[in-house]
Amino acid sequence: MILVETEFVRSIEIENVLPCLADPDKIRVIAQANADMSDVLPYINGLVKNCIYNHEGKTLTLKKEHRIINIYGCRVTIAKADDVDDARRTLDWLRSLVNKCWARRDEIEPNYFRRGRLSPLDILRLLPLSNCGKCGEKTCTAFAVKLAAEEVSVTRCAELFDSTWRDKRETLFRLLKESGYDVPSLFASEESDEQE
Repeated sequence: MILVETEFVRSIEIENVLPCLADPDKIRVIAQANADMSDVLPYINGLVKNCIYNHEGKTLTLKKEHRIINIYGCRVTIAKADDVDDARRTLDWLRSLVNKCWARRDEIEPNYFRRGRLSPLDILRLLPLSNCGKCGEKTCTAFAVKLAAEEVSVTRCAELFDSTWRDKRETLFRLLKESGYDVPSLFASEESDEQE
């Protein structure tokens, strides 16, 4: 007889739909899972890049495209969902992720550490501060805020790639990488090439 492990989470149901505080064209939802997901969070943190995990608080925050997903116990919140159907698809995706991580927990190294977050000021001090607008933002401060929130890529700051800003660029890339932010591999390897 073959024993098949049942799903860790069978359902995550929407309990409340509210206006999104960050974007008036989006919604946020509060949902309830049939099981406490606390035990699987370190495995998700070990597998998915750019999570923010708090082991003591048993919470995990991750992004799926523009959506921000928070998990704590049986509770799930989603901010910036396009609509209720989008929220349901996101919850289905999350349920699948949780179940896959739980089923593969013997293969995944759990990560119990909390990823560091950079503040906009940490980033701003390493930008050219020209307010040139080439990145699509009106000011370097606005760009730093969006970069800290992972809403834009560091590659949008064209002036940062001028040789004048090499030291600050390398420092910023190192800080971003150490804090778990996406740094394009071409630029992430720049530092290691120079150390050889």
